[in-house]
Amino acid sequence: MKPNFVVFVVDQMQARTMSLHGHPDVRTPNLDQLGLEGVSFTRAYCNNPVCMPSRATLLTGLTPRQHGCLTNGNAVPEGLPTLPRVLAEAGYRTHAVGKLHHQPIGSVSMGEEMAFSWESRARWEAGVITALPSDYYGYQTTEHVGGHVDCFGDYLTWLEQELPGGRERLLRAGAYEKNSLYEQHWKIDLPEELHYNRWIARRSAAFLEGLGQEEPFYLWCSFPDPHHPFAACRPYSEMYDPQSLTLPEGWNDEADSIDWLKGLRAVHPGHSQFNEATLRDILAQTYGMITHVDSCIGDVVDKLKERGLYENTILVFMADHGEYLGSHRLLTKAEWPWEELLNVPYIWRAPRAAAQGVYRERVVSLLDFVPTILDFAGIDQAVMDTRGIYSAPPLGLPGRSLRAAVQEGKELPPRPALVEYDEDWYAPETTRMRTLVAEQYKLTVFINSDEGLLFDLAADPREHNNLWNDHAYAQVRYKLTEQLLRELIRTDRFDTLRITGA
Repeated sequence: MKPNFVVFVVDQMQARTMSLHGHPDVRTPNLDQLGLEGVSFTRAYCNNPVCMPSRATLLTGLTPRQHGCLTNGNAVPEGLPTLPRVLAEAGYRTHAVGKLHHQPIGSVSMGEEMAFSWESRARWEAGVITALPSDYYGYQTTEHVGGHVDCFGDYLTWLEQELPGGRERLLRAGAYEKNSLYEQHWKIDLPEELHYNRWIARRSAAFLEGLGQEEPFYLWCSFPDPHHPFAACRPYSEMYDPQSLTLPEGWNDEADSIDWLKGLRAVHPGHSQFNEATLRDILAQTYGMITHVDSCIGDVVDKLKERGLYENTILVFMADHGEYLGSHRLLTKAEWPWEELLNVPYIWRAPRAAAQGVYRERVVSLLDFVPTILDFAGIDQAVMDTRGIYSAPPLGLPGRSLRAAVQEGKELPPRPALVEYDEDWYAPETTRMRTLVAEQYKLTVFINSDEGLLFDLAADPREHNNLWNDHAYAQVRYKLTEQLLRELIRTDRFDTLRITGA
């Protein structure tokens, strides 16, 4: 019998913010249980630290350079093979509930015209779009939630039917100010049962309820939280006392170490202009959002058990990227490639697996997601070949299957994680960053600087001591630079199909 898949995805959550990983404050009982029944990869890395490129990698198994969605505001090319489409062609029922973000949320100017996007907030709110199309990137059906806190899509349509004026009640006393993004202006005055997190859980459960007992399925269950604005709904907004929370180590220490990053502080003051009181409020709201999502995941797991589906379903929990959350005196996400931004939660639970309650510290990445699902489904990776369509990795998918580690607890051979970041919107000039994370060291190079970052993560996990200019580590730097170059070559694009011998 083919295994089923339920994939829980959150937006902008660092790996450390789970009690499973020893966090002193956050309560995540359902994720803890998932970890006790499966494998938690404690050194999992996103391959791009912003939403759309990372989600495109989870959709296609390709690096950002290969799939072409380099930053937020790009659309994933619709001709690419995608995991849900390949699974659908293999007989799976594919369904997505919650956040997708495969096309831009904002309107995109293309000269005098506006590029069409199925996930455009303006078009949804104007009633031009009332549903995503069938077979949307391979999802046969979808129930869409766009945005963060001030959400739109199928959820908002339902909310307005259940509670006229419900959107306004997403905002409690106080106005949201764009220029004060990280202050606590967002307050949710909506009954918890009408919140988008609980709606996503209920709609996921309804999908499971409607399945035939022998019908294999792939369910993408994706929560917009705990992405900023930092605003949980009651009772979760009041669950954590800000004054009792543990502050991130060195939260008031900028420690940028190179001029390029130091200069960004002045260009992007919103990332670092906060005081201790504000940070404590942000932590309390973020932890409330995480615990809320954890509760909703528990509801979906309960439905799997109730329907007798749990013992044939592979569960995955992950985030598309991390969140600084006060570390290095930063909030949200940007050009600083710290562990809090790149290291993401990554839990796999396979039925009847020998590996239970296992922690794996080998470096893995979100590039490994698609190959692992295909391996469990018994589908050859060759079906994802993009040759002649858009980009063609000549050596197959760039990631690797984690099945042996998930199912049998086997140790994986070392392989570095490649992180790419390209941005031309927020910075005064285009940012291009490439990071290589190896077992002990992490190397980052920027197009904008002759200097870079080199950290010994074993000795300096909080990345306070940049070894880039330390002569004692010159050979380490050269070796990692060569490794980075080889990874870039291995995963490079191959767009043009050769049609003759000369």
